[in-house]
Amino acid sequence: MIRYDAIIMRLWAGTLLLLLLTGCASWFTKGEPPEVLVTNIIPLDATAFEQRLQVDLRIRNPNDYDLVVTGIDFKLNLNGKRLARGLGNTELAIPRLSDAVMSVQTSTSTFDLIRQFMGFSEKQDLSYEISGVLHSQDGRLPFDNSGVLLEQGQLSGQPARQ
Repeated sequence: MIRYDAIIMRLWAGTLLLLLLTGCASWFTKGEPPEVLVTNIIPLDATAFEQRLQVDLRIRNPNDYDLVVTGIDFKLNLNGKRLARGLGNTELAIPRLSDAVMSVQTSTSTFDLIRQFMGFSEKQDLSYEISGVLHSQDGRLPFDNSGVLLEQGQLSGQPARQ
């Protein structure tokens, strides 16, 4: 005679174990997450509706092992407003306790760029927020960082505030 309650209990236990293992996969990732910084944004060609940009990113590997990045997916905001979303599939090896620069070509709406320009004031820093995922041989590595590209007054030639 088949005992359905024992089969159901085993199915529930197996499902629970599977959920726990997949939910705790981050427990098994080794080391610290890499740090991603924006080092430069270079305008490329433009059309009436689209502006191409090259975004240079410095990726820091704080770990005691080499990191091989196989791709990146990020969102970039300037002064709190969306500028662009970048995707890249360039492979980059970052030695242990070191950093390397990855250049990603992306595009943004010309209207978004005009909105950024109109909202910019020489009386404020040009700050950025970047978040996304680095793809590596070992899986996906999320990142989230912010910084200042230009301090107040650097575009106008005025001295930066102290």
